Amino acid sequence: MSEIIKIVENDDEINEVARCARITWHDTYDPLLPDGQVDYMLEKYQSPQVIKNDIENNGYVYYILFKDNETAGFCGVKKEPDRLFVSKIYVMPKHQRHGMATRLFERVKSDFGGIYDFCYLTVNKHNEKAISTYKALGFTTAATAVTDIGHGYVMDDYIMEYKF
Repeated sequence: MSEIIKIVENDDEINEVARCARITWHDTYDPLLPDGQVDYMLEKYQSPQVIKNDIENNGYVYYILFKDNETAGFCGVKKEPDRLFVSKIYVMPKHQRHGMATRLFERVKSDFGGIYDFCYLTVNKHNEKAISTYKALGFTTAATAVTDIGHGYVMDDYIMEYKF
């Protein structure tokens, strides 16, 4: 059994992250969000074109985690002037609750902990599995945010922070 976490560098890996996003987002958010919102968000935030643009132009780094040559999850971070935004940590349903999110975040800490003092993320207020995972990783709830993302949809989130 082998695990590899690597930085996403090419179109095939970008497409694999987008595929993983489709699976994990529908699994996570279909029960929590109105019909159509997940597909809207995937197109707006996790299409291959958006991921590629974010990597090339917006300071994002994406990691992909393979377990036994199969995609198990991914993480996206955005470098900001004073802290790191952990934009996404998603693990494929069959690999959840096996430490994959922890391993992805450990890689983020290894790569950015000496550069930044803090990182933060947003998480849907009703995504209890993710909230418990982030708390176990050492994140604390700092604020709440309701963000209009267009087409009548909003994201109703907690903002959680982690001190490196």
